[in-house]
Amino acid sequence: MTNNYYQSLPDDVKAYEKEARKIRRALHQIPETGFKEKQTGEWIKNYLKTLGYDFGEVATTGVYVYVPSNIDKKEPCRALRTDMDALEITEPETEENRDYRSRNEGCMHACGHDGHMTMMLLTARYLKEHPDFKHGPVLLLFQPAEEGPGGALPVSESGIFEKYQVKEIYGYHLFPFVEEGVVSSTPGPMMAMTSEFYITIRGKSSHAGNPEKGVDAIVAGAAFVSAIQSVLSRNIKRDEATLINIGTFNGGERMNIVPGEAKITGTMRSYSKDVQETMRKRMREVLDGVDLAYGTKSELEITDMYPPVRNDRKLYERMWALCPEPKEPFEKVMLAEDFAIYQDYLPGLFMGIGCLSEEKGYTENLHTPGFNFDEKVLLRGLDLYLRLIASEKE
Repeated sequence: MTNNYYQSLPDDVKAYEKEARKIRRALHQIPETGFKEKQTGEWIKNYLKTLGYDFGEVATTGVYVYVPSNIDKKEPCRALRTDMDALEITEPETEENRDYRSRNEGCMHACGHDGHMTMMLLTARYLKEHPDFKHGPVLLLFQPAEEGPGGALPVSESGIFEKYQVKEIYGYHLFPFVEEGVVSSTPGPMMAMTSEFYITIRGKSSHAGNPEKGVDAIVAGAAFVSAIQSVLSRNIKRDEATLINIGTFNGGERMNIVPGEAKITGTMRSYSKDVQETMRKRMREVLDGVDLAYGTKSELEITDMYPPVRNDRKLYERMWALCPEPKEPFEKVMLAEDFAIYQDYLPGLFMGIGCLSEEKGYTENLHTPGFNFDEKVLLRGLDLYLRLIASEKE
């Protein structure tokens, strides 16, 4: 299905293959975590300077470039967004990555953001080198802190969309569970809303030989863990995909002491704010029931991270008509993305570009030290970006 995606690219896009590899591997060597992308930001700004662009700064370490329309016809300003940050993962040295492995030990671009930035920089370069390419106004937005604590909100609140009269926004993600070169998206819900929960259950310590003098926080916590799963099966409609995951459960001091405190953390995800609110409400009620039954006192803190990614249908239909094969409908996943925050402010479309290739050995998942991809696939992103910002035909 994807064997011909590269051959079918326009020649003027394929001409950027060497540049794609150069940019991506330079950025891959300087990964930084959220709101600390100083090296990355400087690299981007220096690259833009060499192209003759004026740029601005946003959300602490973010960078943007406004490219005015070069046509008389009035068209909406379209924002293209890329993320800049990396993950706290140590990258192993391999035969392949020896020349471009991360130089910032303990940090790695294991989620494809180096590729996302490359597609944006290639777009900037193409527009400079092809002044006859007819396009409407476009805002190229390099956003920090997608992995956390979230850069989309301060960008949205900065007034940048109002300043440039942005009417719609687009973004990509490289996906290693989609075949290389395949563009994949869907109207409506695409990725999940995610919330993190932090629970402290307080009981009373006692000697294990006199358990009746204590209140066992671990036993109460275990009852909560068991009971909370009923929220999914008894309180949520079967056609609503949901997830509650217990990530940590810690408690106790010694094997012969009844534990007086237990701490539980986890995440809950869905594709609907209403469903998320139901899970939040029932979690508190289950904890209240546990406290009543076991004599404990519990504290619950829930932090909403990102809302669900939900694509605008009109933007999706326009993109789908412009995008050549190979393409396929996206199957919803429980991954989260702060691109969703932009969609609270503007009509937005998020898209996946497949980078899975068993033949080339690119099969590792996102957020793992083995994640990698063939830079040729970034030309697929360049091509679609150009199609999205090109002037509409009369």
